[in-house]
Amino acid sequence: MLNSIKHNLLFVLQNAKLIDFLTYGWIFLAFILIVLLGIFIVIKSWWQIGFLFILAAFFGLFVGNYYANKYINENLRPVSISKITTKQLQYVDALMVDFNITNNSNNALSICKIELDFYLSSRQNTKDFFNSLNPFARKRIILNEEFLPKQSIEVKEFVNDFAFIDYNISKKVECF
Repeated sequence: MLNSIKHNLLFVLQNAKLIDFLTYGWIFLAFILIVLLGIFIVIKSWWQIGFLFILAAFFGLFVGNYYANKYINENLRPVSISKITTKQLQYVDALMVDFNITNNSNNALSICKIELDFYLSSRQNTKDFFNSLNPFARKRIILNEEFLPKQSIEVKEFVNDFAFIDYNISKKVECF
């Protein structure tokens, strides 16, 4: 999991544009100001209230980064993936995935990272949710080609060492 977080951060830092850095910079500046306010309150008056300010700052940092990233991706770089069709190959333990990715933005995109997570399906919604947090297989696809507005690209990839029968697929796309 830490390796995945590290890979996601490095991908964003390598491909981020000015609007990304400005957004994350404002969130970090607000974090620093709330932490300093919390330290000031700890020194001058009730340490409990100051501690709550510091906790709120850390919570706001993570929540702010999550929602800022989601907002930027949905409004400035919207991308959609069609229904993923899969085919289990007969003589090898491999799965072929086939889908289309469409650039719905008004700008050309230069790089896209697609993550497909395969997890065990369950009839219970809560168990299905927890299974989606811990996938048994993950396929990361990086498209390094010019992706024009309203253009669709067909993607066919293989997932090696895959012999499961009952599974679900979750997908995540990030483009720059």
